[in-house]
Amino acid sequence: MKGNYSNDAQAKADPKFDSIVMHMRPIWVDRIDGLWLYVEQSLSATLDKPYRQRVYQIVDGNNANSVEVRIYELPGDLSQYAGAWKKDQPLRQLMPDLLVPRAGCNVTLRLDDSRAWIGSTEPNQCSASNDGASYSMSSVTMTQKEIQSWDRSYDSKGNQVSGSTTGPYIFIKTSR
Repeated sequence: MKGNYSNDAQAKADPKFDSIVMHMRPIWVDRIDGLWLYVEQSLSATLDKPYRQRVYQIVDGNNANSVEVRIYELPGDLSQYAGAWKKDQPLRQLMPDLLVPRAGCNVTLRLDDSRAWIGSTEPNQCSASNDGASYSMSSVTMTQKEIQSWDRSYDSKGNQVSGSTTGPYIFIKTSR
């Protein structure tokens, strides 16, 4: 998962998709309670103003071919962490107990026969408050070269209020 990603090719081919850059960097590499990643996403036009900053903790799943990705929010003013992915030791000033878990938003990924990791959040479990939403859903497919991510939010009646209506964002790895 470590690397820099962009969906620029998709955005050029389909104007329904914004051009987005995503960076994933390992943090707290000496910890033994899973793999920890700092994830930052920005519109390509405003790289210095990320719209999403999260921490992922990756732990063993329920069987040999699965992992659980636990999602956390950062504490305080998020602008203080913008660009942390560029540092040798991102977020070293933080400790995991300062993070805010996103209850119901964890993703279980399973390795399929094609060697892709595929998973999603549980239906109606990940609460959301953006754009009048009650909950959000995320579906993810990962390979060594790309991440497909489809995030959607719904109101209390099940109507989609944000996110792509046509399919996932396709992020191609541009560098490690």
